[in-house]
Amino acid sequence: MSTTPAWVEIDAGAIAHNLGLVRGELGSTTRLCGVVKADAYGHGISVVLPILMAAGVDAIGITSNTEAEGARRRGFSGRVIRLRAALREEVEDGGRFDIEEWVGGGEHARVVTAAARSLGRPVRVHLSLNSTGISRDGMDWNDAQSQRHLRRVAASPELTVVGICSHFPCEDAADVMAGAHVFRHQAGAAERLLGASRGLLEKHCATSYAALSVPDSRMDMVRIGAALYGDTSAAAPGLRPAMRLVSRIAAINAYPAGSTVGYDRAGRLDRAGKLAVVPLGYADGYPRVLGGRANALVRGAFVPVVDRLAMNSLIVDVTHVPSAGVGDEVVLYGRQGSAQIHSADIERASGTIAAAAYTAWGRLNPRVVVNVPVSAPTPTP
Repeated sequence: MSTTPAWVEIDAGAIAHNLGLVRGELGSTTRLCGVVKADAYGHGISVVLPILMAAGVDAIGITSNTEAEGARRRGFSGRVIRLRAALREEVEDGGRFDIEEWVGGGEHARVVTAAARSLGRPVRVHLSLNSTGISRDGMDWNDAQSQRHLRRVAASPELTVVGICSHFPCEDAADVMAGAHVFRHQAGAAERLLGASRGLLEKHCATSYAALSVPDSRMDMVRIGAALYGDTSAAAPGLRPAMRLVSRIAAINAYPAGSTVGYDRAGRLDRAGKLAVVPLGYADGYPRVLGGRANALVRGAFVPVVDRLAMNSLIVDVTHVPSAGVGDEVVLYGRQGSAQIHSADIERASGTIAAAAYTAWGRLNPRVVVNVPVSAPTPTP
């Protein structure tokens, strides 16, 4: 049992299970890039990387140099691919870790070129195209300057183009299918403009939902993040959520009908009730908007979060759990017995994706790792 008031429990065995399931679905011809950005979606690079390495995954996706450094320090010698456009200073500093950079358009190519000159060696890059219509950091094929930018990249000795990439804006099979078709056509045309032999450059646009829902989107490589951690809207039976957000009951009190609860008297008891204090609040990454909307689990029963939660505490109504007591485990996300708080539950209550919450939980609260596979080394800080 943790000595801290709140913690995240990471099921390493679930991550290994999910990886095996996804690889079985993809088959042996599609390369898998294990996405460990945002400290492995809050699950911890120190936890996830040994599992990927034990399984022979030789490409990982990161966004920060800190993540790349952590991977190299833990002995990862494979490919490290940045999954966003980086600032010049990041590219220069990231040269120590042999990062393959994501080039977000013609002007960004100039930035990476300048960084490569500073490093004194070429940088391996993936050119981002706006084929899917996300309009974020990809070169738009219909821009009159796009072909000129591509020819300049091809002529640059500072840039070694190894891939062409894109990203889907919607988790919708029809949208993914249409975007994948456009990307395949534009990537082939870009490859010709770059003077590369057909099939030489690695083409990739699919993340978890696309890869598991639309096989035609898989191309040469897929970038799998959410599915590793058991959180994807793709129809993928058997995936297991790998995180629980856990605390314990610190105090319980009985209050009469009509009592108001929490800040701004946001809650009110319409009958006499029993309320429990849980030492976890918005400073610990639990969104304040969940107050009065979300549920927790106590002794396997769903109990409502009734107050407009505080910085370091929230209140649950345990009136209908008469056996509840001080010290009992409280699960705010994940499974307790046969009951579970799903990502969809958090999303309905908060109005945003669950990843916005759990990536923060894993970085703001201590981690307790359970079910470490025998094949994976023990995680190191």
